Amino acid sequence: FLGRLSPEKGAGRAVQVAREMGLPLRIAGKMHDREERAYFASEVAPYLGEGVEYLGEVSHEDKVRLLQRARCTLFPIDWEEPFGLAMIESMACGTPVVAIARGAVREVISQGESGYVVETVADMPAAIEAAGDLDTAAVRDEVESRFSEGRMVRAYLDAFDRLLGERAAPAAAVGA
Repeated sequence: FLGRLSPEKGAGRAVQVAREMGLPLRIAGKMHDREERAYFASEVAPYLGEGVEYLGEVSHEDKVRLLQRARCTLFPIDWEEPFGLAMIESMACGTPVVAIARGAVREVISQGESGYVVETVADMPAAIEAAGDLDTAAVRDEVESRFSEGRMVRAYLDAFDRLLGERAAPAAAVGA
């Protein structure tokens, strides 16, 4: 699990799934404000040990190592995630993501290619099992083809061109 330790990000749900499956879980993320500390104290801290470990905030290098060695990254969100950079970071390391279908999740994960999108926490165990069979190089290639810096810049420039073209067309028609 990689993300803020807040209710909407779902570290507690990740703990629940990992313990149910008997799998180890490494949690990395920020826990600064009062809500994050309270959530951690009630939903994560009681379950530390027996394969569940909180690493705190980690450096970029440690994050990459952590992600590269993971079977998958759990993203059990409970909010309308606007993008989900942690998903992109995971997939860029060749690690598939198993996520709840909220917000932009369906736009970021290619089902069965870079991870699995599920409807509920109860659906996560089967997706975690399936994620272990995904080819890490293919996961990396998928995210590179869709979210590389060059690809993203081209997409923004194309969008700006379309918007400017739409605005310019009516003005040209009025002057004709």
